[in-house]
Amino acid sequence: MKKYGVFRKFRWLAALVVALALVVAVTGCSENDGKVANMQEGVADVTQLSKEEVVKQRAQEHMDALIAMDWKKAYEFLSPARRSLKPFEVYANRMKGGAIIRKTATVEKVECEEALCKADILLGYLYVGDIAQMRGQEMTSRFQEKWIFSDGNWWVSPD
Repeated sequence: MKKYGVFRKFRWLAALVVALALVVAVTGCSENDGKVANMQEGVADVTQLSKEEVVKQRAQEHMDALIAMDWKKAYEFLSPARRSLKPFEVYANRMKGGAIIRKTATVEKVECEEALCKADILLGYLYVGDIAQMRGQEMTSRFQEKWIFSDGNWWVSPD
């Protein structure tokens, strides 16, 4: 009878697990694995936020900037790559000319996969567009924002 016969069949699996553990130990978690350390007044807090928590917080801050019509602050939530392609003036002019005035926003849920998250948002707004029958009405709408992880942070991806 062979000694450790059952374990022999799983030797390749054990080798794979050990190899993966070594890769993770040597390389570490790239780009902080989508987590951002909580910072207060320049002092690092060891508490780590999950991807979902970070995106939910950033998505709410982005919506709050849009509600306040703080186009400069809202613009800062676009990725550096996106900002290099779209100057602030172009972004601000587009945002100023919309058919809605945002009144309230709640980030209801965030789901993440790797370097992509989707934030479900409930938006309350006043319609000021061209359709006369709708103009002046307060409405709500649900939509989903895409957020991508790049350059060490999460960025809204308006497409």
